[in-house]
Amino acid sequence: MKSPFNRRASTAIANPDLQEALHVATSRFGDMRKKAFESTAAPLALRASAREVRRRTFDDLDHHLETLFSNLGKLGVQVHSATDASEAVKTVLDIARRKNVKTVVKSKSMATEEIHLNAALKAANITPFETDLGEWILQLAGEAPSHLVAPALHKTREQVARLFADKVDPNIGDDPRELTAAARGKLREEFLRAGMGISGVNFAIAETGTLCLVTNEGNGRLVTTLPKVHVAIMGIEKVVPTIQEALTLLAVLPRSATGQKLSSYFTMVTGPRKPQEADGPEEMHLIVLDNGRSRHLGGPFHEAFYCIRCGACQNACPVFQTVGGHAYDSVYGGPIGAILSPMLRGLEASGELSAASSLCGACQEACPVFVDIPRMLIEMREARTLRHTVGIGERAAFRLAGWAMRTPLVWQTGQKLISRLLGPILRSGKTAWIPGPAGAWLKGRDLPPPPTKSFTARWRDHQKISKKNTSRQEMAPGQDGEKTIELARRTLAISKGISHVPAPPPPGPLPEVAIPDLIERFCTEFELAGGHSYRHESMETTKKTILDLANRFSGQPIAVSDNLPLTAADWLRESGHEVLSLSPPGEDCRESLSQSGLGITDCDWAISETGTIILTSGPNRPRLYSLLPELHLVLIPEECLIPHLSGAGPNIHGALTSGDTPPSCVNLITGPSRSADIGLTLVTGVHGPCEIHAIIIPADIGKGTTTSTGASSPFTLEDE
Repeated sequence: MKSPFNRRASTAIANPDLQEALHVATSRFGDMRKKAFESTAAPLALRASAREVRRRTFDDLDHHLETLFSNLGKLGVQVHSATDASEAVKTVLDIARRKNVKTVVKSKSMATEEIHLNAALKAANITPFETDLGEWILQLAGEAPSHLVAPALHKTREQVARLFADKVDPNIGDDPRELTAAARGKLREEFLRAGMGISGVNFAIAETGTLCLVTNEGNGRLVTTLPKVHVAIMGIEKVVPTIQEALTLLAVLPRSATGQKLSSYFTMVTGPRKPQEADGPEEMHLIVLDNGRSRHLGGPFHEAFYCIRCGACQNACPVFQTVGGHAYDSVYGGPIGAILSPMLRGLEASGELSAASSLCGACQEACPVFVDIPRMLIEMREARTLRHTVGIGERAAFRLAGWAMRTPLVWQTGQKLISRLLGPILRSGKTAWIPGPAGAWLKGRDLPPPPTKSFTARWRDHQKISKKNTSRQEMAPGQDGEKTIELARRTLAISKGISHVPAPPPPGPLPEVAIPDLIERFCTEFELAGGHSYRHESMETTKKTILDLANRFSGQPIAVSDNLPLTAADWLRESGHEVLSLSPPGEDCRESLSQSGLGITDCDWAISETGTIILTSGPNRPRLYSLLPELHLVLIPEECLIPHLSGAGPNIHGALTSGDTPPSCVNLITGPSRSADIGLTLVTGVHGPCEIHAIIIPADIGKGTTTSTGASSPFTLEDE
């Protein structure tokens, strides 16, 4: 009861606000995860494939890292290796000092939390701003994250409102929308003036040198676009061999984390800004952090590196649901943290965390890549025992229990004696007189009386009944065949769960959901993700929709990218709207864009299965046009629709590897900027557009006219 973890756990259990927040959040995340996987054609096969991606990657990790570093070098990204936290921090500070950086904006990164980067930046007189809403709340409160995905999960809405009133605006209310708007206004200023952006990395794709970020708020896009210097920090485990394999992991990550088919933004950064592009960082660095990881490669805990940081195991764990993340005293809490923390910090510092589990297996069941956390927890406990980091009394007690369990006569006799001696005392409720550790353990607990029958006796009875039922079914074959098959399936599934055996990967391509109508499915999914879609049959109604959206932002300029499939810019100018000049190469025009109400772009492809648009950067396609305006309107030629996420892999690979001017950035956008970091209330427009609208442009409209810049357009009023 005196261990540090137990003390922290006791404090957490006694906190009613924390208990309420944990109960609501973990339950909701768990329900959303299950529902999200129901939308796939073969959930188990998808998860098994994701696990296989992770397993194969670590079978040839050196090769994939060498390929990644080589391709990053060709793209102009400076790669730095850091053996420990101090080297990683020193590298960041050296870059910041060389570029005379005074302010840094950060997107959520567990690696930077691991190396305590914010404290080092402050000590060097460099001001860091966390830009993830949850992380910013914790920075204001001076607290550490308590969850891998929802860092401020432990805070209620009322607590956040009091914090904002104290630190941001004394007159602010407690509406999450008002609180989020205040954060947007404050952090937008910091984005525009920051000299350096620091991000983590969800996946680092070796074959193209692409660093990927999975976010919902849009802060990851801003951090990697507005500052002139971008520094990414990642552990060696984040490498993924190919784009296609990264998309397989992406298919399970948001589903497991937040119950979304895809997060609002999947940002793929492939080098600094190209000379012909308007925006993006001029200088880009990747710091690859070891910090104790390499000494565990090939060891008993090697599988922990398969983790993709979705937090599903935390939501499913009964211990985490009760004590929260701060009880683990580590940036990595919950079941996977009970493995990772001792690996990185040592058994002496964090070994006790392996005991913070009931070994129920819920963590592995929830894990999208079937990481065998229960096995590693047991082996971690064994390693801790061998290192003698547990007390003499505890070791002696477990040795005695182990000897008794290996000796059936002693075990069965002991059970009978305990039942007869302890049963009357427990049934009478007179346990207060029991002295020593046993008495202390019983305080505040209602220990149930021992059962009249042991588990062994009850199991023996159960087997007898099962045999009788089986005999009856054999005498009436075919009467209940489907129930028998279902029972066998369930028994097999349960046995796999108990034995912690991951599902094998399926042969061949994964099954996909059938999509008979690409447009209808896209519109449905786009709106489920929070967007607004239009499928007009005439040019007049299309023009009216665009002008209606523009009229909502009267007096504000409008940003229109080039090569659109219709003459939207001309329509807007004719209606008296101010259309911004296209941002020239090297000039991002951030000030004017930040004042714009509407940004209009086309897209390269759109995914019907998830309601996602894919937008590459380019000479006349600034990244900020779909990011800084309050509303993003995307025009989607019908022929750009593809059915599934997996089908986007070859297209993106082709865009990044062919042609003279491959894009420095590819964005997969699924819905508006959003967050639920304040009391789990969903709010849009945290950092990026508050709304996103899409107009499907039919393929059978005539061609031959031109856009505002002279490009060919297939969809015009004249043709109509």
